[in-house]
Amino acid sequence: MDDAGIPAGINGLTPGWLTTALKAGGALREAKVISCDKEIIGEGVGLMAQLVRCRLRYDRPEPGAPASLIAKMPTQVEGNRAIADLFNFYRSETGFYRDIAPHTLVKTPALYYDAFQPETTNFVILMEEVSTETPGDQVQGCDQRQAEAAVRALAELHAAWWGQPRLEAMDWLPWNNDAVRAQAAQGAYMQAWGPFVQYFGAQVPKEILDLGERFAPKVIDVLDKLAGHPWTLLHGDFRLDNLFFAREGEPSVTVIDWQIVSRGRGAFDLAYFVTGSVAPADRRAWESDLLRLYHSLLISGGVKGYSFEQLLEDYRRSVLFTLLYAVIILGRLDMANERGMAVFQTTLERTVSAILDQRAGELLD
Repeated sequence: MDDAGIPAGINGLTPGWLTTALKAGGALREAKVISCDKEIIGEGVGLMAQLVRCRLRYDRPEPGAPASLIAKMPTQVEGNRAIADLFNFYRSETGFYRDIAPHTLVKTPALYYDAFQPETTNFVILMEEVSTETPGDQVQGCDQRQAEAAVRALAELHAAWWGQPRLEAMDWLPWNNDAVRAQAAQGAYMQAWGPFVQYFGAQVPKEILDLGERFAPKVIDVLDKLAGHPWTLLHGDFRLDNLFFAREGEPSVTVIDWQIVSRGRGAFDLAYFVTGSVAPADRRAWESDLLRLYHSLLISGGVKGYSFEQLLEDYRRSVLFTLLYAVIILGRLDMANERGMAVFQTTLERTVSAILDQRAGELLD
């Protein structure tokens, strides 16, 4: 779909370029974009890409022509761009929409156009604006209906790609313990641990501080145990801020932000969602049922040889690993970023309670 090339930032999203791109992607046939109202969205949340809402007007009516869309392009924040380039986030997301999204039943935004330039790592994705569904809210947390819908979507995704040889042919798709990612994660954790303890150490129990110290040199070891057989396709950032829920009818979920997609143990996505997006009291009430639901859907989806006991061990180890995200992000977070601070302080509370409830620290030894 790269007939239109890549625009030079938000100013490059001109009516002429949008017309060429939408025609190259098949979303337009005869109509032309004559104006575009642009709005940057999602600022202040530490995003690895810039998101722009584009409201379009055409020179004539055309059935199916999008009235609005979301343009996703490289972040303008220098530090975030360096991270995105180090981990090939932009190549991964364009690869997902090209090679995987058309073959999965999990709902994702419709793709109108995408392009990626390996030499510069510049990219652009034009996608559907999911405006008819309710966005999840990481700070607020989810209710039981939303939690079950999210777990169903996750199980459907994982079962469909469980050990699929097709994924091995996708050279852009990393393992979740990819050497670059794993070494960077351990280094970033050790670098962020001091500031984390300084600013947030008083908010967590001593048991977690002791565990955090012991975890530092073992980050790669834990990641290695969350890779390999039995593996599947991982979203990598499966949390409420990346989910949209149907407002009516049967529960359904649309999943966005696939730039951290990888291969590894499915329990990683499950633990990341349950520990980060469900309030502690609700998690304690629903956790066992959510794990049973996920496992039963894997089995009914064709997965064989994966016991509930193995899932539980993978889940507990994944719960332990979520400490890394809380430490790295809070240890580096701009204190003036109010939304980001609210998200990750809430996540820290939920992560700590889950680690303690699951006695996940036992697996470190």
